[in-house]
Amino acid sequence: MSGKLSWKDVLINQLIKGGFSKEESHSVYLVEMEARKFFDFDGIVPSSLILQNIEQDKKEIQYFWESDSVEALCPFCGALSTRPSSDYYTKLIQDIPYNNKAVYHVIRFNRYFCENSECKYEEFIERFSHFSEEKARKTVRFKKYCIERSLGCGCNHAEYELRMEGAVISNDTLGRYLKSEAAAKIEDNITRDDVKVLAVDDINLRKGDKKSGCTVLLDEETHKVLIIIKGTTKEMTRRALEMFPSAQFFSRDRATSYSSAGAECGKIQIADRFHLIKNAQEAIQNALMASIPATIFVRDGDGWVQTTPEDSVNSTSYFYVPDERAEEYIKLAGLTPAKARKYRNTLKLLELADKGLKTADIAKEMDVPYKDVQALRRSAASTLRYVEDRIKKNIDAQNDAIENREERLGSHTPKTVGGPNVRPASESIVEPYRETVMAMVKSGGNHRTIYPVIQEMGYTGSSNAIYQYILKLRKEVPDQLNRNLTEMPPEMTLESYPRDKIYSAILKEASNSRPGNAENSEQDTKSEATKKTPKANNSPFSAKVTELILGPEKEIPEEKEKPKKKPTLP
Repeated sequence: MSGKLSWKDVLINQLIKGGFSKEESHSVYLVEMEARKFFDFDGIVPSSLILQNIEQDKKEIQYFWESDSVEALCPFCGALSTRPSSDYYTKLIQDIPYNNKAVYHVIRFNRYFCENSECKYEEFIERFSHFSEEKARKTVRFKKYCIERSLGCGCNHAEYELRMEGAVISNDTLGRYLKSEAAAKIEDNITRDDVKVLAVDDINLRKGDKKSGCTVLLDEETHKVLIIIKGTTKEMTRRALEMFPSAQFFSRDRATSYSSAGAECGKIQIADRFHLIKNAQEAIQNALMASIPATIFVRDGDGWVQTTPEDSVNSTSYFYVPDERAEEYIKLAGLTPAKARKYRNTLKLLELADKGLKTADIAKEMDVPYKDVQALRRSAASTLRYVEDRIKKNIDAQNDAIENREERLGSHTPKTVGGPNVRPASESIVEPYRETVMAMVKSGGNHRTIYPVIQEMGYTGSSNAIYQYILKLRKEVPDQLNRNLTEMPPEMTLESYPRDKIYSAILKEASNSRPGNAENSEQDTKSEATKKTPKANNSPFSAKVTELILGPEKEIPEEKEKPKKKPTLP
């Protein structure tokens, strides 16, 4: 093959250069091939295959094998044949990649004449089922390797990783491998005789669509899924239960169809704890909903300051916003007088409401009409959110302006400080006032505003000397003169939640704090149904399992295989 390095040519040429004859070189090469087979593929490649050569290029490695078998079993009738044909069949089979290259086995299979006179096939090709499956283009171990990678990270990512390793494969092929593996697992599940307790539940392949309902059967002792059948009817459930005669107990929910199916199959029925707990939770929820208000406001953030009077240790603490902080927020947000007044009233309202005052008492305390207080309460969360958004927007704009100015100043180098004979800033007459100058520059000052300040401290120079000193500092220590960016003040948010959400959060917190309880698992199973029904010949399930899963109306008839005299596929 052009463009590929041949192990045989390389080795024999080197041996001839070393003084070996052609016959001796060929004998050494055969020993080398036998040793390579033993060390690289012992227990993997059938013993009847003899390694002939190895070729490789930048993308792949090919191992060439020839079969020296003297007998083979007919795959159609099972008869042993010792009559090899003069013809053979060559097949390319991919193996696990190596050294970022795809690995292929180019195998020449022998053909045999079937010695069974009753067999409808006169000739067949030998099989090595433990090495590669019939009609497969991958080795058995490479297929298992692909399945393990797909189970770990999904077909799409497994395809990417395998391609990076050098393999030639697609995510569609990985998906078929997973389906065939699952089909084999289900075949084993329905023949088990050690299932003692069956659990059942229903799921929808499309959320909210009852037509896509399916029934899931699990082994309650191992918590593993046994089979998923289409439909939630009594008939479908009964057919599935009959596949597990060893199961004595049947754990179910409150569905009447499951109850009837369990009764017909003679199972001892028990209610699962999930629905028992759910019934108890519903009773508690109905009792609490009668007293909990429909909407609950919850504070979040560091903007609320807790205060407790010092003279009373047992007094009830409450939260409030100091006037200085409120005015700071109003200034940062740039509120208009009307919106600033609404913001102050909202903070005062929330402070009084936290003390336990009712709406009428708050209106009286604030000297505001009752309807206005109601409107403030309804819009309290949105008012605080609006102010927070305004503050964030203004601070981001200020910081962007500061960063752009510092960037321009850093890239600008005047001639007065860029020459070879320029004296350093440490020799300037402004150096004794270095800390004051740097602090004022970082706060936004310049040489004009700095001049009168350090002049009172004893400075006798000019303002231009201060300007030159600042330029030198920007060149020598640019990072120390950057202006401090404005930081966001503590958040002061208020969110409104429906009581159902609060109740769910309480249940979750109680569950997490319960001693000895593990992490909660999701109860809802989200799965999407395929839009098209797979074809019968593409189904990895047997006819028996297909009938059990889809029902008798979806039974897929077996296609009759036409007899062939000389098949060409292995």
